[in-house]
Amino acid sequence: MDGRRHGLSDPALSATKLDRRKSYKPLDVGNGVISGTVAPNGRLHSLGMAHPVIGRLWLTATEPFPESLRDDEDAVRRHRAALAAPDRPSFGLSLLDVAAEAFPEESSVPHGVLEDESGRIEVWTIAPALRTGLAQLIRITAGRKPRVVVPEWSGRPRLGRADYTQITEGGTIPHPPVAPIAGRDGPVLWIDDRVLDAAVAVVLPAPVEVGEGATAELILAIALGRDLQATLAEARAISKDGARLAADEMRARRTLWTGLGLDSEPGYEVRRGVAYALDCAASRISENVVAIITDHEILPLVWTRDAYYTCRALLSAAPRETRARAAVDGFITWLFEVAERPDGAWPRASLASGQAKDVAFQLDQQLYPLLLVADHARLTGENVMRARYGNACGVTLDELLGRRSTFGLVPTAETPADDPLRQPYHFSSHVLLWHVLRAFSHPSAEEIRAATLQHFAVDGRFAYAVTGPRGEGARHYHDANDLPTVFAPGWGFCASSEPLWRETIAFAWGEANEGYFPGRFGGLGSLHTPRPWTLGDLQEIVVARVTADRDRESRARERLARVETWDGLLAEAYDEDTGAVAARHWFAWPAAFRALLEREPMLTAP
Repeated sequence: MDGRRHGLSDPALSATKLDRRKSYKPLDVGNGVISGTVAPNGRLHSLGMAHPVIGRLWLTATEPFPESLRDDEDAVRRHRAALAAPDRPSFGLSLLDVAAEAFPEESSVPHGVLEDESGRIEVWTIAPALRTGLAQLIRITAGRKPRVVVPEWSGRPRLGRADYTQITEGGTIPHPPVAPIAGRDGPVLWIDDRVLDAAVAVVLPAPVEVGEGATAELILAIALGRDLQATLAEARAISKDGARLAADEMRARRTLWTGLGLDSEPGYEVRRGVAYALDCAASRISENVVAIITDHEILPLVWTRDAYYTCRALLSAAPRETRARAAVDGFITWLFEVAERPDGAWPRASLASGQAKDVAFQLDQQLYPLLLVADHARLTGENVMRARYGNACGVTLDELLGRRSTFGLVPTAETPADDPLRQPYHFSSHVLLWHVLRAFSHPSAEEIRAATLQHFAVDGRFAYAVTGPRGEGARHYHDANDLPTVFAPGWGFCASSEPLWRETIAFAWGEANEGYFPGRFGGLGSLHTPRPWTLGDLQEIVVARVTADRDRESRARERLARVETWDGLLAEAYDEDTGAVAARHWFAWPAAFRALLEREPMLTAP
């Protein structure tokens, strides 16, 4: 078979060799059902999908994170960094286990190129639409001598549950028992684990002889599932139709970018954010239900806060595109019909399958689902989700207002950085509360605004949090996670000229703020991970737009371009002196927020 007949040799968007001078991370692949990571040479590091009991099923060659180290923050950070290291254990075809250059075809499809005196190998790794497996199309061109290729498998992947390595552990979930049985039948390899209720199947390509200067193509297929026979059938089907499926997916992605007006180089940041959202953050649970996880590799859990921004970017970039709408609509369904809500509240974090993982009350995380319902109606022009869940949103708002103190503020247990809060009344969450109340035309909106203005105004600025009325026990701090503070003028909570807001912003980007980190790449960050955060730079873009400071926006965007990973995504935090990734290479939230800001260059609030 000749992949050129299937369109894989057509010019692709942004098919530029990735720059290793930027922070390295494995490449990502997915289709909103399964997702994984790939080395530049096409060897696999991981493949995962939602599982109804354990949350996320994971196939990986990485050893499980030791349960005994769950409370060791340094160990957690080392483990996370190792997931993004070039020497991370891999599995796949042994002939690919050499150094390679990497190219992101269509801003999303991993394409590796391996070349030496024996010839050239190209490998595309693609997750065909709606399938529970991957296809690798391997194109081999012989050099000056004929070449016989006998594809063999190497590496020892294991089936298990995702590690969920958290800095602020809210309740550990021990790894489930496993009892894998492995086998091989000719070119078909498989693992079956009835205790885990999971299976994996691999179909290897047949041996091929490639004449001098000639080209041949191979297909490797790998599938995940719960039933071995169904998984074997899926892998065989992908193997049989792999070249066509790969070409179809490439054409579909190109058509998506063209249809959205993103088929030029300035659209790269939007394409990367949208691609990660559709391919890896979206995790389909059933035909009409989708979880939106914060990332597919380190923390494949659901935070309603993070998921809101992922969905908001999709609603901005592709409000009527089929896959984007399915992801957003499916997530709203997940929120109101699948997710557990202990004591009537969404937890800090949930498994993709809906079970509560960390049961802690965060005020803002009760509000983002409601805002998503309101935004969905506003941005799509359709009222179906608001009609379906509007009453539930109203009930939630009334329950939140029922928590008000005698002076009108609503307490929260944790900050939006997932850290415990000694001062239970949090400023940015109240700005968000007011905005959501107003979105639902709730009569208490102005009461909340008045109480917020009254009780957080301290020392000429808005306090980060207070313990009581009129600024009692005020803490002055600003965190990269507190986006509603910079959205306040754009939403109309206060004017951009409001002295209290101006002083809050001046404090935030100054050394008196514990969340600001000076240096060559200095900027706003978080004590949760004490470094500058990409979310801080994105906040600064909003501030620059609100204050009409074009130079400041340009500097923030230039800094993001310097600190982004080599594949154009944004990590959580970076080193203030070197710009290298300091924490969490995978993070859907900043990639989505960046895409939103690039898509809407005048936006000052979502």
